[in-house]
Amino acid sequence: MHVWDLAAAHLAAIDRFDSLLTESEPSMAINLGTGSGTTVRELCAAFNQVVDTPLTTVDAEPRPGDVAGGYTKSDRAQKLLGWTPAFSLTEGIRSSLDWIPVRDELLKD
Repeated sequence: MHVWDLAAAHLAAIDRFDSLLTESEPSMAINLGTGSGTTVRELCAAFNQVVDTPLTTVDAEPRPGDVAGGYTKSDRAQKLLGWTPAFSLTEGIRSSLDWIPVRDELLKD
């Protein structure tokens, strides 16, 4: 998920904080995500759409303990926060790669 989508969800939660929580329910979990999973192959393909030099991948058997998959059930975020992700996986990868060359300069003490 793109970092700006995560930030937008947190701002929506702050805006609606007082209307969401009550004395009987002082906290709640709200999953954030796209609602659909991303396989390793899909992630590599999205990465390869963004970079000049594509990744070379090698298929291998699952490792012990690997899960078959995972995804978020994000309908609560949409219903309570009015939030859905706006950015694609490819846009998130592109933004992450764009951040790398400027990160150290922007975050120096």
